[in-house]
Amino acid sequence: MPSKSGLSSPTVRAVTPESIRGPAELRALSLPELARFAEDVRRFLLANISQTGGHIGANLGTVELTLALHRVFESPRDALVFDTGHQGYTHKIVTGRAGRFPTLNTYGGLNRFLSRAESVHDPIEASHAGTSISIALGLALAKKLDGDDARVVAVIGDGSLAEGLAFEGLNHAAVERSGLVLVLNDNGYAISPGFGALHEALRDGRARAFFEALGLEYVGPVDGHDLGALIPALERAKASTKLAVVHARTVKGSGWAPADRHPFRAHFSFAFDPLTGEAKSGPPPRAYPDIVAAVLADEMERDEQLVCITPSTLYATGLAPIFARHPERCFDPGMEEQHALTLATGLALGGKKPVVAYQSTFFQRGFDQLVHDLCFLAQPVLLLLYRSGFAGYDNPTHHGIYDLAYLRGVPNLRLCYPKDRFEAERMVRDELRALAGPTAILMPYGPAEEIDESVRLEAPESFALPEVDYVGRELVLLTVGNRYRAALEAVETLRARGVDAGLVNLRYLKPLPEAFLAAELRGAKRVVTLEEGVLEGGVGSALCALALDHSLQAEWLRIGLPCVFVEPGSNSELARAYRLDAPGVLERIHARWPELA
Repeated sequence: MPSKSGLSSPTVRAVTPESIRGPAELRALSLPELARFAEDVRRFLLANISQTGGHIGANLGTVELTLALHRVFESPRDALVFDTGHQGYTHKIVTGRAGRFPTLNTYGGLNRFLSRAESVHDPIEASHAGTSISIALGLALAKKLDGDDARVVAVIGDGSLAEGLAFEGLNHAAVERSGLVLVLNDNGYAISPGFGALHEALRDGRARAFFEALGLEYVGPVDGHDLGALIPALERAKASTKLAVVHARTVKGSGWAPADRHPFRAHFSFAFDPLTGEAKSGPPPRAYPDIVAAVLADEMERDEQLVCITPSTLYATGLAPIFARHPERCFDPGMEEQHALTLATGLALGGKKPVVAYQSTFFQRGFDQLVHDLCFLAQPVLLLLYRSGFAGYDNPTHHGIYDLAYLRGVPNLRLCYPKDRFEAERMVRDELRALAGPTAILMPYGPAEEIDESVRLEAPESFALPEVDYVGRELVLLTVGNRYRAALEAVETLRARGVDAGLVNLRYLKPLPEAFLAAELRGAKRVVTLEEGVLEGGVGSALCALALDHSLQAEWLRIGLPCVFVEPGSNSELARAYRLDAPGVLERIHARWPELA
C-alpha cells in the first residue's frame, strides 16, 4: 500500500550502502527509509574515506541530492551527468560499487571521479568543471534525434556555473526542447569560497530572475538535504515541457562538524580522524607551492607592482597568507581559468607585474588566452604551473604530462623547470626581479626535493645555463627537473660499471641554450633524453631537432611517455609502470645499447 506521502511502503530486504545493487532499489523505499539510508551513506563515507582519503566534503554535501536524482530518474536510461564527478561517491554506492571503496587511492583501484570504465551509470569521465551542460545537451539532442524520450540531467555546481563553457552551454540549451534537465548544486563554494556577481545573485535570492530571464523554468530554491522537497522538485522539472533548473542549496561537508571548521569545508583530505578531521599522517611535507609562496611573500613586500592571481585554487597554490596580507593586490576570480590569464595580461598592460598560479591540468583551459592575449602581446607575467608531470590519484586528465609539448611552440614564452626547492626559489626570485615577458616555471606534484643548496649562490650567468653534473663521452643523459633524481641514480650506476656517462640538468627548456648544448654534446657517442611527459613534441624532440640542426653525430634515445591518457597512480607507481624510474631508465638504455649492460 502506498504511504500518505505517495511513496512506496517499506521493502522486506533492508537496503544498506554495502548491499545495494542498483538504483531501482531506492524506488521501493518509503521516504523515512530513504532518509535513514542517506544517514547510512553518510556514515559509510566517513568510515571509508577517513581510511583512504578522498573528496569527503564534496560528497557529504550531495548525499540526499544524489538519492533524490536516482529516485526520480531511471539511470542509465536517463543519463546523469555530474560536473567534474568528484561528488559522485553516493552515485557509486547506489550503482553497486560500495565494495570497491577500500581500493580508493590505490593503483588500479576505485576512481576518485566517475569513470565509464567502472559502470554503465557513468556516461562521462571528466575532472574539469563546467562541461556538464554542453555534454548533457549533446546527449539529449542525440536521444531526441533517435526518438528516445529519456531524460538527461546535468548536475552542475554554483562554482562551475561561472565557467565560460557553462555559460555557452546554458545559452544554447535554453532555446532547445531537448529533454535536458538542469540541477544546480549550490553550496557557495567552487573549491575556494564562491566569488563574483553570479555567486552573490544565487546567495541573495536573485536566481529566479536570472534563469527566468533566459527562458528557463526555475524550481527552487530547494533544501538540498530535504528528500521530501527534492523529490517533488525533480519530478516537476522532469515533467516540464521546457528546460527546467532545480536550484538545490546544499552544505559542503553536511553532517560532519570538522567541515564547519575548515576553510574549504574539507573539499579533499588524505586519511583522517573521522571525529576531529585531522590528517592521520600529520602535516604534509613542504611542497613546491609552499616553497614558492615564501619567496613570493618576500618579493611582494619589496615590489609594490607585484600582484597575484589564482582561479579558485588558493588551497593548492600556497597563496592564502599572501592573499590575507595583500588583499588589494590579490585576485581569485573563481573557476575562470581563461579570464584569469587575460586579466593578468590587462594588469601587465597597466604596468603591474602579475604572478598567476595554476595547477598544470587547469592551465590548459586557457591555451587560447595564452597565445592570443598574453604571448602575442608579450607581457611580463610569471606563470607558476604546479603538478606538472604525474599528478597522483586524480583523474587521468589531471596529469600535467602534455604541458611541455603544447607550450614549446608558443612564441615569446620562456619555460623553466627546477630540479629541487633551491632551484625553484632561485628561478622565482630571479624572474620576478628581471621579468621581461611571459615566463612559466613548471613544478612537479609532491614533496619538494632538497638536493643542492649551493645554487642559491651560483653566478647568474652560470645559473642561466644547464647544469653539468658529470661529463661523459660514451653517453650523456639530459633530463628535465622532475626526473633528475632518477637520472642521477641511473648515471651513477653506469659510471660505477665503468661507463663514461654524463648528466645534464636542463633547467631552462625554452628557449634552449643551443650553442652551449651543441658544444656539450659534440663528441658524445650516445645521448639519452628523459622527461615526465609525452614524447610527441616534448623536450626530447626539441633536443633531437637541435642535434640535426648542429650536425651532431650521436645515437639518440628519447625516454618519456607514450601519447596516451595515463591512469591514476602515485608518482612512484606511475614512474615504475612507465619505466621512468632509475631501473626503468637503465633497462631502456641496455635494451638500446646492450654493450653498456
